[in-house]
Amino acid sequence: MSSELIIKLDAQGEGEVIEYSVAIGDSVSEGDSLLVVESDKASMDIPATSSGVVTQWLVEIGSNVSQGAELAMIATAEQTTAAVTAESEIAFNSENIARAGIQQLPTQESNSPVTSSEIIISLDAEGAGEVVEYSAAIGDSLSKGQALLLVESDKAAMDIPSNSAGVLTKWLVEIGDQVSQGQQLAIVTVTAEQEPITTGTTAETAPAAVATEISNIVVKSQKKAAIAATTPLEKTVAIKNGSTSAGPAARKLAREMAVDLSRVTGSSYRGRILKEDVKAYVKQQMLKAPGNTAIGVPAGSAIAPFDEIDFSKFGDIETKSMSGMARATSAHMTRCWLNIPHVTLSDEVDITELEAFRGSFKPEEFGLQKKPTILPFIIMIIAKALRKFPQFNCSIHPDGQQIIYKQYINIGIAVDTPAGLLVPVIKDADKKSISELAQQINTLAERAKNRKLSGDEMSGGCFSISSLGPIGGTGFTPIINGPEVAILGVASAEMKPVYNGESFVARKKLPLCLSFDHRVINGADAGKFMAMVRQHMEQVGKIIL
Repeated sequence: MSSELIIKLDAQGEGEVIEYSVAIGDSVSEGDSLLVVESDKASMDIPATSSGVVTQWLVEIGSNVSQGAELAMIATAEQTTAAVTAESEIAFNSENIARAGIQQLPTQESNSPVTSSEIIISLDAEGAGEVVEYSAAIGDSLSKGQALLLVESDKAAMDIPSNSAGVLTKWLVEIGDQVSQGQQLAIVTVTAEQEPITTGTTAETAPAAVATEISNIVVKSQKKAAIAATTPLEKTVAIKNGSTSAGPAARKLAREMAVDLSRVTGSSYRGRILKEDVKAYVKQQMLKAPGNTAIGVPAGSAIAPFDEIDFSKFGDIETKSMSGMARATSAHMTRCWLNIPHVTLSDEVDITELEAFRGSFKPEEFGLQKKPTILPFIIMIIAKALRKFPQFNCSIHPDGQQIIYKQYINIGIAVDTPAGLLVPVIKDADKKSISELAQQINTLAERAKNRKLSGDEMSGGCFSISSLGPIGGTGFTPIINGPEVAILGVASAEMKPVYNGESFVARKKLPLCLSFDHRVINGADAGKFMAMVRQHMEQVGKIIL
């Protein structure tokens, strides 16, 4: 009789299942890697303890497993032979039935047709992003709505679901591909199976075990043949990047550290790249002579990472995963800080008259529910300054030899959300009134907090403003949102005594911090830019003119 072997986790400790090394239906030899389990300290390949065919996963990617956990089901060599020679098995069982004086069961092939159709899964969401992870494996049975893969943009990560139940038979995109709305992602085969049609004598006299075995052999062989014909060699969970393969954890680390995986040598099964390989590569680059740019950062800017510390030795800890947006923001801010030579100019602006004007503002006359904050006034002034000083409204070409001057003025506003920092962009800010700017700020901020922003609403910025409002302190150094070349930080306003030549009077002062890219903007440019901003804010009439 055939048998199925359950593979268990024999190693001590516990960890997370991060990758399948083979696909359902693959033949494996004893010792071949089945899946990868990663703990806080290491990744380990879990081998097959017997040769056979992988028939079922008993754990999912992302599951936490410990010693003794059941991981996978393998059909042993004896069962594999039976599945491959299904016709012989059926014939053999049929002869046994005949010898027992039992009427032969009609085969499912003749009386229980299996009809199948292929459904192409497309990206329905707006915007574009990078395919960063497969959430299912070729051969997996999917339910409607189950996640197929993960697409990540600069600001968000989203699971793309299957819109139909069926079997995943082919990927139409690879890890690392850029996809956009309407793009075809995968093929799901929908199989409609009818129940076997049996005669009365068979149903009454056939041994249940024999009948079940015949039915199962036919169905399994048909499904397996259909999948194999569609994707005979595809390994679904090895993440492809050119000629390299790496698990999700290794690829995530490579993205965060700006490492080109094609340069990394994998040390695991079949050359697969582990997190340790990425770390070793980065350390190797650190030891090289200054001027090396292999890991994607400017010469001399590579910084050795912190040593890994077990903080639990000092007390209780809690570890939480960063959201996709938080990871993307972290990586982007790191790139900006390392690639752009920042200089920050700080100033204090007297906004006493501006606050008085805001106090007299009647929102209902302009279709607003409440008085505008100071932010729309700052945006309008910055838009005017960008027109006068075009070196603040440009970007350096990727070749480093050209400067791109923009003829439009789009201003981004940093919004703090539960999922992380987002920067929606107000398009054509120089063409909008104070009331229009106030309305758009409120709308974009609300959409940002509800994670409803589209890709278009977060792209195309020329200059950014980061306002900390009443919690802003006396000043800070905002990081330039590359490829922009400048950003304005707004701190917290406070009343201060100011000497007017005769006496001290109370005036409201607002700290402003202008960070700029010293490659295209010099100190004199920044001083003139800030002087114009200060003059317009202190003389409220010039804002409207």
